[in-house]
Amino acid sequence: MNLIVFTSSYPYVRGGEQNFLNVEVRHLLDEFDRVIFVPETVEGSRFGDLFNAEVDVSYAEYLASHSVYTIFLKGLFSPLFRQGMMESNFPLFSYKAYRRLVSFAGKAEITHQWVINWLDRQKLNGQDCLFYTYWFDQASGGISLAKRQVPELKLVSRAHGYDVFEEQYYDPPFFPCRAAVLELIDRVFPASFAGKTYFIDHYRFFSALFETALLGVPDPGFLSRSSQDGVFRMVSCSMIRSEKRVERILEAVLQAALLRPGQHFEWTHVGNGVTRDELQNLANKKFPANAKAFFSGYSDNTALLQLYRDEPFDVFINVSETEGTPVSIMEAISCGIPVIATAVGGNVEIVSTQNGILIGPNAAGEEISSAMFYLIDHPGEAETKRKGSRYIWETRYNAHLNFSDFARRLKEIRLES
Repeated sequence: MNLIVFTSSYPYVRGGEQNFLNVEVRHLLDEFDRVIFVPETVEGSRFGDLFNAEVDVSYAEYLASHSVYTIFLKGLFSPLFRQGMMESNFPLFSYKAYRRLVSFAGKAEITHQWVINWLDRQKLNGQDCLFYTYWFDQASGGISLAKRQVPELKLVSRAHGYDVFEEQYYDPPFFPCRAAVLELIDRVFPASFAGKTYFIDHYRFFSALFETALLGVPDPGFLSRSSQDGVFRMVSCSMIRSEKRVERILEAVLQAALLRPGQHFEWTHVGNGVTRDELQNLANKKFPANAKAFFSGYSDNTALLQLYRDEPFDVFINVSETEGTPVSIMEAISCGIPVIATAVGGNVEIVSTQNGILIGPNAAGEEISSAMFYLIDHPGEAETKRKGSRYIWETRYNAHLNFSDFARRLKEIRLES
């Protein structure tokens, strides 16, 4: 059996897919004779060791060979364009909605053509193949069109954040051709329980198609330490972008340090962004003597885990306004670090009173600093939450267990009549 995996860029280093697929590929190879990665873009360096998986860059080249004008024309005459306009949630009076729909349909048509040509070049029939899209996007749409010609092929997709929650990511809030694609896809695997609930609420007629498939991270092989010198140490990890609201953590640390001048605070933020130096300078200028901030810039997974091994941390903080299922929190809890996080998206599934503190979706400095004070003032409970973090990783976000189960499920779907 052949598994064809459509990705945004993997195995090329661009985005965060490698955080999961580097582990998942081993389990996919246990179940399928061939695993072929088909990236949409091929920018940047490429991972060297794919454990005998193959890579086909012809799809990326084929997409890049089409101009914006060609994509527009293909989209305009695609059956997906007509179907998309007929769907109940399509905003008929929005220019942006039509533009989004045309782009989706055009790229789906190009994907459709590539799939049919690829099957012919490979001398494969649909019964030999399971197509797996890592994102529930236009690649899924294009392969669903190919299924109209080759009904025996199977198609599944993961779904994460932007490809699930329409209201959070789009204005107007709709994702093109959902019903049209769902009519032909075999399964959709949201990476969170919230994602599955969202899909069922919005596309109830297709509820049998949705199965939660949690992601995960490997066992780091150690547990992080708490501080023993009276300093309260915090860590956060994300790109510095507006939706991550890193500046709110800065405000909270400042407020906490001013309210408790006898308590020392240290905050490390891992991640890059255009305002990193600005935030570092602001912290240097505004923080009193009992608080420090370190903006360490980009770090790969290996270096991040080494930081968690070498340095004590008392809490991981995430104050994003929207999240899918953040790998940064999975990594933190795998090391036994308690978490303070906003109650948004998949955060509410990873963080609970067992391993941390959930704060309001729009929590500002005072609420964040209050959560810090709670952990400082209740050291016994903070230690219990450390154990809770590790337990939640072991039982819910263990990569090898989750990806092994997922690979077996994919094989079952391909074997279904």
